Amino acid sequence: MSMFKSIAREYKYIKFFVKLLGRSSKFDKNKSITVPDLIEEQVDKSPNKIAIEFEEKKFTYSQLDQEANKIANWAIEKGYKTGDVISLLMENKPEFIFIWLGLSKLGVTVACLNNNIKSKSLAHCITTSKSKSLIVSSDLIDNFSSAEDLIEEDLSVFISGKPIQGFNNIDDDVGENFSKRPNKKDVRDKLINSQSIFYIYTSGTTGMPKASRFSHQKFIVGSGLQMYSLNMKSTDKTYMVLPLYHATGGVVGLGSTFLTGGTLVLKRKFSVEKFWEDCVNYEITTITYIGELLRYLISAKESPYEKKHKVRGIYGNGLRPDVWKVVQERFGINKIIEFYGASEGNISLTNVDSHYGSIGRIPPYAAKAMPTKIVKFDVENEKIMRNSNGFCIECENDETGECIGFIPEEDKFSGKFEGYTDEKATNKKILTDVFEKGDRWFSSGDLLKKDKQGYFYFVDRIGDTFRWKSENVATSEVSEAISTYPGIKEANVYGVLVPGEDGRAGMASVVIDDTFLLDNLYEYLSLHLPKYSIPVFIRIADEIEITGTFKYKKTDLAKVGFDPSLVKDKLYVASSEKNTFVDLNDDLFQKISNREIKL
Repeated sequence: MSMFKSIAREYKYIKFFVKLLGRSSKFDKNKSITVPDLIEEQVDKSPNKIAIEFEEKKFTYSQLDQEANKIANWAIEKGYKTGDVISLLMENKPEFIFIWLGLSKLGVTVACLNNNIKSKSLAHCITTSKSKSLIVSSDLIDNFSSAEDLIEEDLSVFISGKPIQGFNNIDDDVGENFSKRPNKKDVRDKLINSQSIFYIYTSGTTGMPKASRFSHQKFIVGSGLQMYSLNMKSTDKTYMVLPLYHATGGVVGLGSTFLTGGTLVLKRKFSVEKFWEDCVNYEITTITYIGELLRYLISAKESPYEKKHKVRGIYGNGLRPDVWKVVQERFGINKIIEFYGASEGNISLTNVDSHYGSIGRIPPYAAKAMPTKIVKFDVENEKIMRNSNGFCIECENDETGECIGFIPEEDKFSGKFEGYTDEKATNKKILTDVFEKGDRWFSSGDLLKKDKQGYFYFVDRIGDTFRWKSENVATSEVSEAISTYPGIKEANVYGVLVPGEDGRAGMASVVIDDTFLLDNLYEYLSLHLPKYSIPVFIRIADEIEITGTFKYKKTDLAKVGFDPSLVKDKLYVASSEKNTFVDLNDDLFQKISNREIKL
């Protein structure tokens, strides 16, 4: 890198960190500043500016405030107050925003429920949040009905939308004068910004979802990540197809837009066919993404709109390196800002200068302000490695290990670990005596590596990486390689147990198109992966099951494994002698299980 490019890069990072850390310090010092305060400032500043565009509807900042005030006054009349919790089950639409913003004006915490879950999972999420009430969209009443008998607590249920017999509708309870803004001193004088504005749930890929605490302060600072890295202004229009119940969409994307006075173009759900057409018609300038969303776009046939847009930058996480270059070249978007973080965690990384493949950077001069380390990790036994003195061992540059974040003793936002509502689950995420006696660090559960310039790179989730042939296999690396093979549309990689073998063998569930040729797959993977990383088993699936936040579900697939009697999809096993994959039938399965064939 030339001296001028290096200076330009450092200028970007210094500018970003000064703004972000200054923002954090400001809200540390003044605990009374909350999310509704900042949004109300934007309302008073630009009341006639469009805040939300949704289908054929437009809402100004004044109208946004009025709709939220109706909810706030309704809640006041019902007796809700700061510290109460209300669950919200609703799809992406403006009412979702009106409700949480209105409740936040009182200091009520909103448990943001995944609108895809039902039955036990939904009942679990409502129960563990200790909600006093549930507000449910009329469109999702069947989801609630599937869980109703499993909720033991006495729960008041209110409908938003079309009237449903037997339920109270919020719209019926809103009076004529409810649009007036409640007096802050009367309704949130006891609210401070370290209290939770949201409970945001984990995806539930392993076990039941857990509720992560998400404070007003974390919302405000988290919004700054996209604001400052994309240099957002009130003229920006953000395209939002991600679920609002998730932090990337409902906090980072939404918050950065509203806190700069921009416009949020909200869609009910992601549509590959309409994506670029919407970006052109709505004159979108910024996009908040999840990596899988972009992968779907590059897999789709070419759109006449995909290079006619005005998108100047995108911000998100989970973008695989193989997709990154294609997004830049095919869609003409050079400013790709990846970030890394978790709803419950205290680690925050942002790739301010769009460095290829990186999830973020902490320059040496910011290391003390953002103490994040990568420590040696034993993948086979899934535990942190410690030296003879019992302390963790920091990784060298370019060495893979678990990413951890320092938890300070004092109550300040920088490094604060908010954790889950479940104290036991929270304690499981805390490492103690890491580098010295008594210190505490957040355990991310992710394997990362860092280069000498301070750029971080995602390797895999702990539990997804597995040992095979005495080597660590990163599912993300295998997925990246196999996804570039012609004819493969999607690939979900995981490890499966094989009788008599140490570790786990790699297996890939793939979705293919008509151009797929199995004969050349093994040879292709041999050129792109070490031999031990080539999947031993291939499963041809019609579709790959994902969570509401586009994460692949792997646990059930790993349990079923490669048994033809349990798997209805076509199965293949690698033959290193023939350099190809061959049919896996019942006879071959039995020979593998009886160790008559060595893999």
